[in-house]
Amino acid sequence: MSDYELRDPVHKRIAFNEFERGIIDHPFFQRLRFISQLGFIQAYVYPGAVHDRFSHALGAMHVAGRLFGRVVESAPDVFFRLTREEVESLRQRVRLAGLLHDIGHGPFSHASEIVFPKLRDLPIDWSAWRGESVERQAVHEDYSVLLIQTLASERVLELEMAQDICSLIHTDASPSAWLATLESRVPSLQKVLKGFISGEVDCDRMDYLLRDSYFCGVAYGQYDIDWLISSMGVEEHDGGLVFIISENGVRAFEDLLLARYHMIDQVYCHKTKMGFTHYLEQAIIQGEIDLQIPTEPHAYAMLRDGAVIEQLFAAARSEENYWSMHLMSRLTSKRILRLHDVVKPEDRDTLEALKTMCDKAKIKWFTHSIKKELTFLGEAPEKTQKIFVKKKKISGYDLVPIFQYSDLLQKYNEKLQFTDFFVHREDVGKFAKLV
Repeated sequence: MSDYELRDPVHKRIAFNEFERGIIDHPFFQRLRFISQLGFIQAYVYPGAVHDRFSHALGAMHVAGRLFGRVVESAPDVFFRLTREEVESLRQRVRLAGLLHDIGHGPFSHASEIVFPKLRDLPIDWSAWRGESVERQAVHEDYSVLLIQTLASERVLELEMAQDICSLIHTDASPSAWLATLESRVPSLQKVLKGFISGEVDCDRMDYLLRDSYFCGVAYGQYDIDWLISSMGVEEHDGGLVFIISENGVRAFEDLLLARYHMIDQVYCHKTKMGFTHYLEQAIIQGEIDLQIPTEPHAYAMLRDGAVIEQLFAAARSEENYWSMHLMSRLTSKRILRLHDVVKPEDRDTLEALKTMCDKAKIKWFTHSIKKELTFLGEAPEKTQKIFVKKKKISGYDLVPIFQYSDLLQKYNEKLQFTDFFVHREDVGKFAKLV
């Protein structure tokens, strides 16, 4: 039952209950109001992109609830094995996983992760951890687990529920004994629920594509979310549950895929954003600003974008702080070339030639690279989420892997790898004469 409702420009109405409001009102979650969704895209590229992680998380919770409701509706014979109370408890876990999936983001989201501590330094409850390497650098998903476990220690969440939420948002977190017991009746249940939060058609990207395109004022991220959700479901296949999409829903899925492809190319990897992200990273690495990432959860929750911005403004007063001064004065570098696939010999040779040419002429340069997986579909089946198309026959239907069914998916099933080559602003004229 919904006790509250708020207005949202993307989903129109987002309803939530009293329990969810208690978590939304917690300082850990309220902090997301002050973590921008798109970082310097907002400040320097799309002035309308003023939205934050707070609104995205609420939208993700809403979409997660819709996805859960749709699959329960699509497979009543499967969920009939669970009691009504168990189904509602699962629904609550899924919605909260959508709500809390980004709670661990640091200032300016991914940019601050370059100075995150080692994972082993985080006071995580390792008894619910099944990951192997704790020597790696922590990422925001690790901090999400830490903050959710802290909510459990403060009795905002039940320990069992918190553990299940962590298992839905983090690969290395184990589900509770309660959820494991349900899987004895509904095989692959946890994997399906996790797919709602982090999968090929998950609440995260289903919200952020629409939200980011809306606030940026671009059309690239648009797709038919209502039609896509209505075409989805689950069925038992090879001893477990798998996602299915009806044949008339495949085009909506392809639209989602294309929307993400174009948003990555045109918005998330915009040349100005790529350049200024490098500036921010260098300001942190070179010590122009003092960004210390605490491992204590409450201290970490005090970090917000504003604290970093004020440090950057202070550092920018001195011309010795090159990166801060140029960043806060909006003095961009010049992108000379974007190489889409530096593993190709011709692109690699071009990049090396640019570096050599600039070094000889004493022209200052830098590169900024990004690697993203557009989709994992079509790769090793045991490592990826399984999605099948319910293809009609004269009598009955077949379940066909969506990668085999969709020609477009096969075409776009590639790694997106960009390397931008920049020349420092003061050397642009020198470079122009050189070439």
